[in-house]
Amino acid sequence: MKKRTQLILAVAIIAIIAVSIAAYYYLTVPPERTIKIGLVASLTGPGSAEGADMQRAAILAVEEINAAGGVYVSEYGRNLTVTLEIGDDKTKPADGVIAVEELIKSKNVDVLVGGLSSSVTLASQVPAIDNNVPFVITGASTPQVTRRTDKNTSYMFHYCTIIDDYSETIVKFLNHTVRPTLIDEGRMDPERNLRLAMLVRNDAYGIGCYDTTVRFINDLGLPIEIVEYQKFEPGATDFTTQLTLIQAAKPDAVYHAGLTAESSNLVKQGLQNVGLKTIYIAVEVCQTPQFYEILGSWGDYQILESKFGSKAASYSDAVDTYIANYMQRWKDAQGNPIIPGMMGADTYDAIYLICKAIENAGTLDKAKIRDEIENIEMDQMLIMMKNGMIWFDQNHEIDPISFIEQMTWNSTTSQLTTYIVYPDSLKQRDFELPPDYENEYS
Repeated sequence: MKKRTQLILAVAIIAIIAVSIAAYYYLTVPPERTIKIGLVASLTGPGSAEGADMQRAAILAVEEINAAGGVYVSEYGRNLTVTLEIGDDKTKPADGVIAVEELIKSKNVDVLVGGLSSSVTLASQVPAIDNNVPFVITGASTPQVTRRTDKNTSYMFHYCTIIDDYSETIVKFLNHTVRPTLIDEGRMDPERNLRLAMLVRNDAYGIGCYDTTVRFINDLGLPIEIVEYQKFEPGATDFTTQLTLIQAAKPDAVYHAGLTAESSNLVKQGLQNVGLKTIYIAVEVCQTPQFYEILGSWGDYQILESKFGSKAASYSDAVDTYIANYMQRWKDAQGNPIIPGMMGADTYDAIYLICKAIENAGTLDKAKIRDEIENIEMDQMLIMMKNGMIWFDQNHEIDPISFIEQMTWNSTTSQLTTYIVYPDSLKQRDFELPPDYENEYS
């Protein structure tokens, strides 16, 4: 009996010790955790082409990072996998707010990435600001997302070309390349200014492009004058009225700022319906498969400002690898590889940047992640930087290199390809005027 009592007592003591150890472990060792990144993308509405590219690129980046072992976080003493939570802002400000609030409050994300439309992101970033959630914005081009004064933007970061970059590159290209070509080919009096028309989205993005174009022309003292300025409402499909007024102003070129469907359709309508046979210059947000598909042969000899050439001849090993991996990973309904776009490239880079900052922070504390993003220094990835390094300035903006591509139609493959024609340091071939180009010599 005594031995039995001793055995029972010993078992009880062992059980108490085991429970104590388990309780101690539960209370002191962090539970299983993943790094939650919330992607804010326009999966429906006018920005759906760009949003789909952002989603595909983000998924690819997360898959690559997890396949390589995840991200080491010293607070947890191990590598954590990355999970992607996705919110559709529907290309509408109110829906953007709802999407971000859900990502923060219901999905409990650690960091946000994405944001396409400027007007939508100016609204959707507010819940992130109010809740001190780091947000690496990869689409909205207005600098106000990090420079606004009505809100504390210290948790906001801009991994994207801003409207200043678009306009500076475009007006310098017009002055350096287009104007001399017109003069050399006897299509323009050397004494007159280049006549530029602008057709832009009636929002912070489009109006910002106009304002910065005026500023750069004046600040740089360029022989360029804006002879017509027209706007269209977001999601517009008919641009005939604006294009007709532009045609009457007899421009040498048209700089248009819209999203994929808007810009591609306005070029087609200008050439096909209005007969405005000029140089149309689009902004990089349009660099999506849909842009080339909608344009078709109407895109021959037309221009696209960008910082990522998915259809250009090879100019970067990193870009070549990304394009190959992206096209292997993503196929359309017919099984054809999908070509990556500009917004996805920004988002892909930003996912890696966020994970590097978390590894540097060694924690998922949002304030510490914010600090590490602010102080990040890492080699450039897909987007070329002017000093070869990714870092943020005092405005939480990067310093990317943008360039000008000219599209050409391949009648054999029935596809558009592109070549970099500006600046000289990246040029792959010379700029050419469209064969049916028309302007008024004076």
